[in-house]
Amino acid sequence: MKAKLMLLLMVLFLSLTACSQDSKTQNGKEPNRTDSGETDQGEKEPDVTEDEEKDSDVTVEEDIQEEEENNQFGNDVFKEVSVSTLEDGSMSLRGKARVFEGVFQYAVVSGTEILLENNYQTEGAPAWGNFDITIDKEYLTKEKVSIELFVYSAKDGAKTDILTIPIK
Repeated sequence: MKAKLMLLLMVLFLSLTACSQDSKTQNGKEPNRTDSGETDQGEKEPDVTEDEEKDSDVTVEEDIQEEEENNQFGNDVFKEVSVSTLEDGSMSLRGKARVFEGVFQYAVVSGTEILLENNYQTEGAPAWGNFDITIDKEYLTKEKVSIELFVYSAKDGAKTDILTIPIK
């Protein structure tokens, strides 16, 4: 009986020792690394490419400039928004939105004057719902026209998550 108890205690001790060694590599402490990039446990360290290093140096302003050059706009709620002019002179806005109950608003604005305001229904959050909005050319004839995509706050009715797209 003593022999079985002693054997059980040794197995338990060895398993606890093995578990504590595995947890040292998983609890945030770095394992020792060799020159080849392998850890002392034989794991390979992931390589970082030059592209990944360059992406980390990109500023927000550069991201915005790149979006405008590619005619794509976005923020936390709207993404991959592109604007194109149709043959009849009207404009098409296409993109994706992630909004509560799938409802957001859009407006055509000239200065402080709202020329058009409407809403759009797409898939509700957390999904990204596609949208395709056509703006008639009659709303695009004034100077300094922009299109705003936004959500009205359920809390106080204020506009939130505004994405402003200047129309040239």
